[in-house]
Amino acid sequence: MKVSKYIVPVLVIAALFGGYGLRAAFTQPTTNVSLGESRGARLECIVDGVRCKGTANFFTMLYKDVEGINGIETFATERKAIFTYNPAIITPEQIKAIMEEPIPLRDGRIVQVFTCLSMEPL
Repeated sequence: MKVSKYIVPVLVIAALFGGYGLRAAFTQPTTNVSLGESRGARLECIVDGVRCKGTANFFTMLYKDVEGINGIETFATERKAIFTYNPAIITPEQIKAIMEEPIPLRDGRIVQVFTCLSMEPL
């Protein structure tokens, strides 16, 4: 069987464009929830426990009724959450405490689902 000399360069170019396309898809926010004003201080947290769209949605639900949280973006592929918040109402330490609060599960166990590995103001 004879293979064209152009097949390898075409496959390499296709792999490069495919990788670029997948990178763009994986850097989009998994969730982007606006809970109040779009303005405020921003805080980036690396969060152990945010692994997929389901855990990202569950994570954002922890903050839906918290005063001072204006918005949350999660990036499951990077285990990252970006908070927009009002620093006059809530502090980064309070945001971390809510995140790391143990959660009762349906089977009766109480488990710490999320752990903040780092926090950095943006």
